[in-house]
Order: sequence, then structure tokens, then C-alpha cells
Amino acid sequence: MTEEKKATIGVIIPVPLREQLFSPEDCQRLEGLGQVRWHSGDTNMTVQEASQFLSGCEVGIGSWNTPYPCRELLDRCPHLRLWEHAGGSVKHMFGPHLEGRDLTIASCAPAIAESVAEYTLVAIIAGCRRILPNAQDNRRGRAARPADARPVSGSVIGIVGASLVGRAVIRLLAPFRPRILVYDPYLSQDDARTLGVEKREDLVEMCRECDVLTVHAPAKEDTLKLISKQALGALKDGAVFINTARGACVDEEALVDELRRGRLFAFLDVTEPEPAADDSPLRRLPNVVLTSHIAGGPFRIIGKQVVDDVERFLNGDRPLFVVTFADLKRVA
Repeated sequence: MTEEKKATIGVIIPVPLREQLFSPEDCQRLEGLGQVRWHSGDTNMTVQEASQFLSGCEVGIGSWNTPYPCRELLDRCPHLRLWEHAGGSVKHMFGPHLEGRDLTIASCAPAIAESVAEYTLVAIIAGCRRILPNAQDNRRGRAARPADARPVSGSVIGIVGASLVGRAVIRLLAPFRPRILVYDPYLSQDDARTLGVEKREDLVEMCRECDVLTVHAPAKEDTLKLISKQALGALKDGAVFINTARGACVDEEALVDELRRGRLFAFLDVTEPEPAADDSPLRRLPNVVLTSHIAGGPFRIIGKQVVDDVERFLNGDRPLFVVTFADLKRVA
């Protein structure tokens, strides 16, 4: 690409977040792709400020809580051809104002999925080995080896949602060779065989088989309290429950009941509401590890995907995860 043909790229991410998302090397890589305008402030721009900043840009890059391609912004920035979201969900960007516009919207959900999958793998290993309960017991004195500890390789792992995260978890589990069951109405039997998993049509029945149940479904109307009282009650005594998706996917009252009975051990990175109330039992129960939505945090793997996507786009290729109107029914 010659110098005069280089695209103008506008990054409207405030400096503190940008430094979390982009390594110096990736910033330099991006500057090699075009004429880059960097937002130099520490707070988010208004839509009006972003519209002025992105005027004449072909590529816009935003992130969590920044302005996005709404009608006002697009009307003032007609040259935009790619909007790269250095974050996950882009559903809020869609509407009638996008119809007929030649604008590609890409998300960094794949990068976030890898991060969430890493957290999930840690929780699966720690849960199966009973590492945290044993450590708690050792604070009170000499603790025996947990009688019900098991290796991941000898466990049955149930995955709810063959999403980007669910598939990343499957990949990370592959070296351990556990038995993996998946509940996802959108997953075909052929795809399940390709992934090396067993598809289950009934979530409650799948739960009866699981040593671990991990949730990776998007938050949609048909997934509201998908992990129901019946599903939680079907889990084996001593099962590990992991939720890194959305708290709304779980009947939290039923989960608390099962946890109070001591039947399950839970790793919860999300709750409903979020954050959990100060007096929530999830903050006090000894068989819960409650974290602050850290599984898919603002890590530099996201900035790397941003630059890779912009490079693909400017070379005439498709960014890694383009979202269209047709995708909205199945993505978060």
C-alpha cells in the first residue's frame, strides 16, 4: 500500500483503557497501516466529539462505553467503512440507521473468548481437584487429602453453549481428554462430532451426568434462567458449577439453595444483578468463589486482534468476527 493510499484510522478509546488493551508494539503496528488519530484524553468522548474526531476516517475503533456508530455519528462520518469494537457485544450498534450503509462491524469477541476460556480451565482444574476447599481446611489445621478429588481426565464436563467461549474451552480441554457433553440447540450433530463432543438435547438430563457444568450461553430472552432449579437439582452431589456468561442465565435463588445445602461448589464471575448485592449469600458462602467479572477483562490480546482485523480489512480480507443483522438472533 503506498503512502498516499493509506487509510485514516481513528481510535476513540481513552488513554487509560487504551494502555490496557494495546501493547506499544501493537500501537506501532497500527500506525504502520495508516494515518492514526489517537484520542489523547482520559475520559470518553461525547458522540458529538467523536463525530468531529472521526471526520474523514475510514476506520473507527472504539471499546466499552465509548461512542459507537449511531445515526448521528454515521451521518457526520460518511467515510467510515469499518467499525472495530475492542470489546464483546455489538448488538447495541444495530438498528435501521445501518440499513443500506457500506459499513462492516467487527467485534473482538474471539480474543475475549480465549481469555474467558483460560479462566474457565483454571476453575475446572481447581474444582475437580478440590484445591480451594482443601486450602481452606488447611487454614484450620492439618487437612486430609480430599476424598472426592478427581483429575480432569476422569471427569465429565458439561458445557452449556457451543459459543466462541464454549469452543475455546473445548480446545483447551483437549489435552486432558475428559468426556465433554454440550447442550446447545444451534449445534448440529455433525459439528459436535467435529468438535469431539457429545451433543445433548435435554439440559436437565445432561446435568445428571456432569461432574462439572460450565455456562457459556449468551444472555437472550430464550436463555433467561436457562440453568433452572430442575437443572441445578439434577447435578451430582459435589459437582462444580461455573458461570462466566451472564448472571441472568441462571436461576440464582435456586443456585443459592443448592449451595446452602453444600451440594455444589461454584465459581461465579457474573451475577444477577451485577455486582452482587453487598448482603448476597454468594459473598459469604464458603463453597463459592465470587470474582468481579475478571474472566474477560481488558487484556492486550484484544488490541492484538484489533490490529490484525484492521490489517485484514485494509488488505481486502474479512476481519475475524464480523457481525451482521442475520447474526443477532444467536450472538450476545
